[in-house]
Amino acid sequence: MYNLPRDILLHQLDVPQSISIYFPAMTESLNEQRRLHEYMASFFNHNETVDTWVHSQEVADQAQQLARQYDQDVEIAVLGGWLHDISTVIPDEHKLELALQWNIEVVEAERQVPFLLHQKLSAWIAKNVFGRNDPALLSAICCHTTLKGHMRTMDKLLFIADKLSWASSDSAPYIALMRQAVERSLDDAIDVYVDYMFGEKGRLAVVHPWMQAARRTLEVEHYYRSLNTLSAPIIWGSVTASFQPIPELTTEQQALISNVSIVPMVGNKVVMIRLTDGRWELPGGTLEPGEWLLDGLRREVVEETGGTLLDYTVFGYFDCRSSSDTPYRPHIPHPQFIRLAGYGQVQLDGQPLNPLDGEQVEIVDVVSMEEAERRFRSTGRHDLADFYRMGYKVWQLDQAEK
Repeated sequence: MYNLPRDILLHQLDVPQSISIYFPAMTESLNEQRRLHEYMASFFNHNETVDTWVHSQEVADQAQQLARQYDQDVEIAVLGGWLHDISTVIPDEHKLELALQWNIEVVEAERQVPFLLHQKLSAWIAKNVFGRNDPALLSAICCHTTLKGHMRTMDKLLFIADKLSWASSDSAPYIALMRQAVERSLDDAIDVYVDYMFGEKGRLAVVHPWMQAARRTLEVEHYYRSLNTLSAPIIWGSVTASFQPIPELTTEQQALISNVSIVPMVGNKVVMIRLTDGRWELPGGTLEPGEWLLDGLRREVVEETGGTLLDYTVFGYFDCRSSSDTPYRPHIPHPQFIRLAGYGQVQLDGQPLNPLDGEQVEIVDVVSMEEAERRFRSTGRHDLADFYRMGYKVWQLDQAEK
């Protein structure tokens, strides 16, 4: 067991009137020390929920151990443990009132079981009352009960720490299996929980949409890891690309997008293009200066297939690093840039334009996914075969949810 960093300071305490009843006054000792740990102990004692504070410290200790194991920020992990259940002291009927007052989205599952709102309310309090603004911390607190789609490492870490800190595996028989699984990976531990909860009807009082999204994300990530070429670094000339099955990009990442790619589809079949040198390829390419990514993709689709882009759904991106001294084109980010990946329906209503400065297409073909994979692999393009399989899998999952 590690020593918790108890000297984390109390940044601020800006308590709105609507929840002031739950917060103890600052004593002379607390004001002098300004330590968050001491104030949290006082807070739970004031609300006569000392057991919750004991649990929160155990979560913080477990989270700290996992943070060290998985090379994450220890202080954020500890703060997540201390703060994640702070709003559990609020009665359920008041939780719903506060969520509406604070403009927090309330889904139907939370109306049915208002206790589920405590993860969102705790994140709000961590930010607005305690002045903790770290996105990783707030995200982890906000989904520590249900998880969510497109989880980050700290989200997974705090969720697991919360479950592993329960007193006994008698009431939660999956805990022992989670302890074993977390030695392999965070995902394996979450798999144990999700499989158990969805394994028998009635184990979940309600199915929160965030939990459903988390289950879907795990399925996508498992499939991604089964694709040997796509899940490993890919070398394209002077560029090393690492695929990430994450459809949501940060503002900073969006600024690095220089290329767009698509698994083009006509119904449930895929579109391939063959160049004049005999290579099978996929449509997509480099954005022009100032070109919006969907405008660029529409241009690439019409130039290389003669078709019209009907829709586009992002399912990930390639994080690309160039070893070249200069960028491929002067206007694109260098040495790091992002190649966006998605699938979409197209309407093939013309012939490829084949501009002189682009690749020359001689055949546009609509084939089954199996045939597309065979053609790509027969020419050594295992990266494109895996890329098409990834896009097709996500499309299938999206169709199943409609």
